[in-house]
Amino acid sequence: MTTSMTTIDESAFAQSIERYFELRAHWSKIHNLSGPDALCDVETDKQDSLAVARIALPKCPLVDVGSGNGIPGLLVALFRPDLQVLLVEPRVKRVAFLRSAASELALKNVSILRERWPAALPAAFRDPIQLVSRAVVDPASWPALALSSKAPVAALLRMLALQRPAFDDARFEQDATYNYSIAGHGERCVERWIARKEAP
Repeated sequence: MTTSMTTIDESAFAQSIERYFELRAHWSKIHNLSGPDALCDVETDKQDSLAVARIALPKCPLVDVGSGNGIPGLLVALFRPDLQVLLVEPRVKRVAFLRSAASELALKNVSILRERWPAALPAAFRDPIQLVSRAVVDPASWPALALSSKAPVAALLRMLALQRPAFDDARFEQDATYNYSIAGHGERCVERWIARKEAP
């Protein structure tokens, strides 16, 4: 199993990261962007997004399912300008926030789709894509939901903390794991499962 990762200098994005969390705090006073406890956990949001940005395949569009307030997808787009990122979110106010934040942060590589998953994807996301979601369903249910779309999937990313259910699908093989820890939240990881090449 390879452990190749994209190197990211977090400090280079410090001002934009801070601006994102300022925007989120402002909007959350008026709109329900997430649970109140979750919105206070800035460090976890940042580290989870960095982990996804480091393990995501290069030049392969990333779809964040149930993006909510933009974690991890919006920050991944910030850290990885080489990636086209699609944020899929059904709730109107959250979509409004995502659009506002993407504009404020000048993220040219972000698209936003107000839909529930599985969804019909825009043309730019009809080639093989990679899929991620932090909290739309529990970890055991995520692969089935992700793969319920008709879109061709190059990679499935699993964000895991305490729950680490097995994933066994003959169409995919695990090729990378990024392990990290967050004070007060223990060990976490992101796994990258890539589609197996069909036999000739």
